[in-house]
Amino acid sequence: MRITPQDIHRQEFNRSVRGYAVEEVDTFLEQVADELERVHQDNTKLRDQLKGLEAALAEYRRMEKNIERTLMAATQASDDMTRNTEQKRDLIIKEAELRANEIIQEAQRRRDGLKGEITNLGQRRMTYLTEMRAFIQAQLNLLDELELRGYKGPPATPRRAPVEAGELNLNVEDLGDAGHASADR
Repeated sequence: MRITPQDIHRQEFNRSVRGYAVEEVDTFLEQVADELERVHQDNTKLRDQLKGLEAALAEYRRMEKNIERTLMAATQASDDMTRNTEQKRDLIIKEAELRANEIIQEAQRRRDGLKGEITNLGQRRMTYLTEMRAFIQAQLNLLDELELRGYKGPPATPRRAPVEAGELNLNVEDLGDAGHASADR
């Protein structure tokens, strides 16, 4: 059975001859009732505080879960960004390597083309020089033959020694087809 402060205030005892002093018992009961009232008030305050603390604890736990979810989401986003950045980096590197290979291949094709052109020009130069020597030799032979036959022609000018190919300094392109036509005669 639960006793309240009101129960103590209302409590009446039977009187006996050899009993306790009524005023002392009443004073003590009054003190016990007041103390019990204070204990009840403290208990009520503590219960209210406990409810408030439990509510705050529940709020903190909810906040903690939100923070954990936010942290996990941020970690996931960071991992995704890192992965995306690495993929973009790898793609850029591959594209750069492909472009570099294309540039190198194009440069090699151009180099090979230029080498071919240089070889072709060298061969053409040799052909022109050979044709020019042949033409000049044919002209010298023709002059020698004309002299042998007694052709006097215009007044003679001193004859020069045969010209070496390096001394000619002729631009083969300036000769055009004239060199070919004369050599064919």
